[in-house]
Order: sequence, then structure tokens, then C-alpha cells
Amino acid sequence: MTEYVVKVAFWLRAFDSVTVEADTDAEAIEKAKIAATEAMDSTAHPEYVDFDERREGVIAFIDRVTQVGRQAVVEDVAFDEDRIHPDGATADGYGDPAALSSPPAYGSHRRG
Repeated sequence: MTEYVVKVAFWLRAFDSVTVEADTDAEAIEKAKIAATEAMDSTAHPEYVDFDERREGVIAFIDRVTQVGRQAVVEDVAFDEDRIHPDGATADGYGDPAALSSPPAYGSHRRG
């Protein structure tokens, strides 16, 4: 039998908080949206990450292990209630591994 490496990607729910000052509720909402956008762009660790509820998973890639190394088979494959690609297509357009004539070139940071 051939060995395959399967990398699964999924989303976790994370929580962070910020404070804003405003004169009205409407202004607070607008400032909160700006602060939330900045928090989402941050690379700092959030206050809390919920590890109990993994969701929106995809198979990031499947590699075939050979004597000369690993060979890409397919990337970005939906396998359950995929809300990332609701139309059934993947980000790379390879919903069917058989349709993959040659894998797209991606950086090695995605593998390993």
C-alpha cells in the first residue's frame, strides 16, 4: 500500500476584546467595527481560543509518499459541510482529484 500525508485545515473560534470611547451608541458601533477590523488584522494571540468546536474544515492537501520524497496529489478538498466553498468548488477549482492534471505550485510552507 502507498502512504499518503493528509493535512487538514479548519477554523477555530477565537475571542478578543478592545475598548472604544464614543459620545453615542451609533458612534460606539462604528468605532467598534474599526477596532474589530484592526483586531482581525493583528498577528497577536487572542484572549481566548475555543478548541472544542472545530468547523469549516477542508483537506489542505494530500501528498503521496514515495522513495524519492513527497508528490502532491491534490489541494483544497472539501469533505464535510464546507461553508468556505458552498458551491462544491474548491479555491483552486479542483473539486475532483481526477481532474487534476498537474498540481498547482505552492510554497513548501504548506507542507511538512
